[in-house]
Amino acid sequence: MSDMVHKDIYIRLTDPRGQHKDVVNHHRVWDADRFLESQIDQYQGPKVKDDERRVVSIATQEEYKGARK
Repeated sequence: MSDMVHKDIYIRLTDPRGQHKDVVNHHRVWDADRFLESQIDQYQGPKVKDDERRVVSIATQEEYKGARK
């Protein structure tokens, strides 16, 4: 049995239309690549309405803390 190791990941969601501020979220995940793929599908996939689309990118912990102020 292998030990599962978690990783903290910070995700920035940007409105491509510029109507909403960027949002930076913190997540604790087991598989960062798989999680990022799911976020991209959730916010940029073919079933997403135009007004709900967001560009998904990796952020830093410092950016996360700055966004919370």
